[in-house]
Amino acid sequence: MRFRIAKYIFTVILCLLSFLTLNAQKRTKNKLTAPIPSSNYSGIDVSHHNGKIDWNKVKKNRRIKFVYIKATEGADFVDPEYNRNLKGARKAGFKVGSYHYFHMTSSPEWQFKNFIKHAPKKKQDLVPMVDFETCDGYSIKRTRKALKKFVSLLEKYYGKKPIIYSTMSHYNDILAPEFNRYHLYIGRYSDCPPVIRGKGTYTIWQYSETGRVKGIKRYVDLARFHDKHNLKELYLR
Repeated sequence: MRFRIAKYIFTVILCLLSFLTLNAQKRTKNKLTAPIPSSNYSGIDVSHHNGKIDWNKVKKNRRIKFVYIKATEGADFVDPEYNRNLKGARKAGFKVGSYHYFHMTSSPEWQFKNFIKHAPKKKQDLVPMVDFETCDGYSIKRTRKALKKFVSLLEKYYGKKPIIYSTMSHYNDILAPEFNRYHLYIGRYSDCPPVIRGKGTYTIWQYSETGRVKGIKRYVDLARFHDKHNLKELYLR
């Protein structure tokens, strides 16, 4: 009888320890995967992937100081929500800039023509942004050469250097340090800010791709400025 009681007590203790260990693991996992607090963002970037945006609701958000809107991609693609988003964001009172998703499968010249056709200087508040995310199978040397040509065309047309977007790993592996003299909009979804290879730092840190903003039904990218930079540096005029 005593043996049975002791065995029963031992089993209960094991079950209790297992329960406590499992809960501790869950709490640790939740802590590690918890989303970064989104209270310190100062801007967002949007495209048709964000769905139909209600800019009348978004304008009530006092944290947002700027909006970058996808205009074009490659030599002929135009974001189907671009004109609607541009008009809505400007009417809401935000400082607005447009961006182009750069591809190596089209010439820099043709991509430049596509972008300025749909994002003319007179409709922009901020310098244009180049979204660089892939070499499309081309060499780093050839990619850098093509991107340099594209950004030089933008600088000549808009009168100011564009800002370059990329994730931290892509930027450091492919573009740094040759493009460090440009303003950099760097994606790093972490509690730790981006670190740029070579001399220089980022201007804007895109720290979350799962932000929530009233008026935007889907997740939205959230970004904040580096302490040494501010929005006025990106004014086109």
